[in-house]
Amino acid sequence: MTDTGQVLAPGSLAPGAGMPALGEQASRPSQSALAMMAAAIAVAACGGGASRSTQPDAAKRIASALGGSDRRVRTASATDQQPRVHRIPNATSLMDWAERQYPDLFPGHQADVVSPPFVYRYYPATQNAVGVQGHAIYVLGPGTSNELLYVGALADFAPLVEAARFPASDVDAVRFLHQAQYGATEEGIAAVRARGYGGWLHDQFEMSPGQSGGAWLDASGYGVVDEETRFFLPAHFGDRMAWAQLFTRRDTLRTRFALALSEYFVVSITGINSVGAWVVNYGAAGYWDQLCKHAFGNFRELLEAVTLNFVMGAFLGTLNNLKEDPATGRVPDENYAREVMQLFTIGLYELDPDGTERRDANGQRIETYTLDDVTGLARVFTGWTGDWAARKPIPVSPMFAPDGLLDDTELCRRPMVCSPWNHSTRETSFLGVHIPANTDPTVKLKTALDTLFIHPNVGPFFGRQMIQRLVTSNPSPAYVKRVAAAFDNNGRGVRGDLRAVLAAILLDDEARERPSGAHGGAGKLREPIVRLVQWAHTFGDAVTLARWHLQDTSAFADLGQSPLRSPSVFNFFRPGYVPPGTEMARSGATAPEFQIVNESTCAGYINFMYQRIRNGVIHYLTEIRVLANGTKIDATYEMVPLTYVRELAMAGTPDALVARLNLLLAAGRLSADSEALIANAVGRMHMPAGDTVRARDRVAAAVLMVMSSPEYLVQR
Repeated sequence: MTDTGQVLAPGSLAPGAGMPALGEQASRPSQSALAMMAAAIAVAACGGGASRSTQPDAAKRIASALGGSDRRVRTASATDQQPRVHRIPNATSLMDWAERQYPDLFPGHQADVVSPPFVYRYYPATQNAVGVQGHAIYVLGPGTSNELLYVGALADFAPLVEAARFPASDVDAVRFLHQAQYGATEEGIAAVRARGYGGWLHDQFEMSPGQSGGAWLDASGYGVVDEETRFFLPAHFGDRMAWAQLFTRRDTLRTRFALALSEYFVVSITGINSVGAWVVNYGAAGYWDQLCKHAFGNFRELLEAVTLNFVMGAFLGTLNNLKEDPATGRVPDENYAREVMQLFTIGLYELDPDGTERRDANGQRIETYTLDDVTGLARVFTGWTGDWAARKPIPVSPMFAPDGLLDDTELCRRPMVCSPWNHSTRETSFLGVHIPANTDPTVKLKTALDTLFIHPNVGPFFGRQMIQRLVTSNPSPAYVKRVAAAFDNNGRGVRGDLRAVLAAILLDDEARERPSGAHGGAGKLREPIVRLVQWAHTFGDAVTLARWHLQDTSAFADLGQSPLRSPSVFNFFRPGYVPPGTEMARSGATAPEFQIVNESTCAGYINFMYQRIRNGVIHYLTEIRVLANGTKIDATYEMVPLTYVRELAMAGTPDALVARLNLLLAAGRLSADSEALIANAVGRMHMPAGDTVRARDRVAAAVLMVMSSPEYLVQR
């Protein structure tokens, strides 16, 4: 089939086209077959369409051929193991796209026909049909002599299909940027509109990682032990690191997803501070750097990195976790064994692929693990400790360490190792897996993590929470199922590909279509961290943001939230939180971020943002110093404000200023009444010609009012 013809000629396919023998590597299809291929891709993505058409005789013949003429299935090859950047498109929406794009080939709108194991569409006018079994694409029609023809795999054509997905407007581009990173600028909007959603994601996936948290601490001089108490005291250097990572790195998709991961695999500066002050700053940086490193990798590798991380061990009890001792009655610490199941992988109850809880014959929820499973798994996590053999103690003054030696900054950033004499050698069982006595500790760890990783709950459990963090608090079961499917198989037979998961989340129709109708309740409350970073990215420049030294903002009088400062392993808010006494409660809708909303945090947010928006963020010129005689010398500092170059130029035209802020901050969600109300208020502020101070007052007031409005606070 040519791009303008009606049928697909066999010769227009790649040389040797046809169904390859079992295990044979299929060649990539030719350009002249792209139309048929693109439509075929859409046939089976995410389970196909919901409707079933009445099959005419010709369609019955095709269904018979698709189901019976050749059942050979292509096996995975080395190429299949490469991570996929683009999602497998939604079946119905992309077959609709194929019909619009190539009406000569696919005339009229045809319903999806579900004939397991195939989903296909048949076009009577041209007698063409396309179908998919699993990830294999087939065509049949006059041009193939009505012989079933294999033409490629779904993943081969995902970039082609995604290339056709471009924002229809600036508002659509801003909505995408708000979900995929933080703020939106004219430059960012132009990039998305020029590259398309898939192209922008590809660019971010391939972008080199920015400066790590540990490198930032080193470059800032915090690795030095001196009278300014750097290196390990006080903990706010770790806070500065976390904020600087969010403010300054250009690989914004990576850091946005790492922030979401930090609220799933929770470690808190607050919690590790009690372990030892020397751990806090570089330990927090090391943990953050691990999340960034694996954000575009594989979930299984990330799970192992989290499990062996020194500060995770300190936070949840695997660091120096001792084996059982029958003589004293001591048993292994079970904290991590419990949380790695409950919070990090499988959750409390068995789930269907769409995230809904399964029920037994009595209608009761089915628990995923028992107390015996926790006890058995805990034995795997005994004996793990810091890599003390590789430590390089630093000679210091006795005022910093009684023995004159301080551990280096690398110790808390190196993975834990196992001390065999502290590791339980008993046989153990958990989740239906048995490990014999005296099994090597690393083998036991691999068995435990592999067992968790392959559990069917992981895809929907993890996927739903990542959707909540990035797109909407109440994703439909179908949305969760599509994301879970991407977790289970990236299109090339790879499980746990986080690029595939991210693409599935951000490119799904429920994310890209503006909420209306059935999805009218879609969206999420912007969490305070994201609001502040969005403001910085929207109006800040690299030089200004690099000078900021923001510290812990967890207090109710501040933001009520600060990165890497969760009050517990259960994050700032729970994924199933429902605000009591609200319409959401009556409808059963979840709204996690509302768990940290109260009268104090609402007032604190507005007051905190007013000061930042108008006056900027602090930059420390010198640190607090504690001299050998105990004398304390206070720090010196200055405020570093944003420049608002473009906004200040619009201070004299409030309507235009507010319209700009509405687009960049709220993705056009402010109503006409809200825009008029804010513009009128700004216009009444006295501003003599040439008065830059009053102009800044106007801009700050407009930004604050927009960022305090309900239309802004709820991201949709």
